[in-house]
Amino acid sequence: MAREVSPEATFVLVHGAWHGGWCWSRVRPLLEASGARVTTPTLTGLGERRHLIRREINLKTHVADIVQHIENEQLTNVVLVGHSYGGFPVTLAATQLPGRVSQLVLLDAFFPHEGETILLHAGPEIANDYNAKAAATLDWNIPVLPASVFGLVGEDAAWVDSRLTPHPIATYTQAAAYGGGGLPANRSFVLCKQSSVGAVLATSLDHVRADPDFNLVEIEAGHDVMVDNPQLLADTLLALL
Repeated sequence: MAREVSPEATFVLVHGAWHGGWCWSRVRPLLEASGARVTTPTLTGLGERRHLIRREINLKTHVADIVQHIENEQLTNVVLVGHSYGGFPVTLAATQLPGRVSQLVLLDAFFPHEGETILLHAGPEIANDYNAKAAATLDWNIPVLPASVFGLVGEDAAWVDSRLTPHPIATYTQAAAYGGGGLPANRSFVLCKQSSVGAVLATSLDHVRADPDFNLVEIEAGHDVMVDNPQLLADTLLALL
């Protein structure tokens, strides 16, 4: 039986790079069955908003996407969840919405300190490669990676591969800027122990482990757990409430 939660609780699920709001379609009904409200916004330039991709889209754009979504929907008691790349914009958005975001959850995600970039976390090899390609042509954005990189196989991989879209490069190069509200006191990091991208999250994990206010939860799952093990993810998120 699904755990019942307060109807006032709202999960805002934010996807990672190359993905879109579509990636939560298997988890959303499981959370809604518990009584929670769930929204799954798509960041500018991705998913069904892929036609908007341009080099001007940066980290601030994606932070504004999340802030405006929560404010325009008049959401409160928000459990703000960011997957992978989504950890950067959700963390920054949470610092701008202290009266609305009650809990921050980073799902196998990047966790930025002030002034850091995704490329800093990713390391010099990736940073040098992406910077060189971006400098060579103004219409270059980050090409999709195959779903197998995220640990997916079979029909799950085919489903994800058919939906992934290029990711705006400036979101990786712009430095994180915290808002004045600070981080929510209630914050968790869900570590997927079978993740295939753990190496690029090493700096984020160091940050989390050095922060006594973070609740570190480990689950036996791959990086795209919302796709290949949605029930485990739903149960994990509900247990954090």
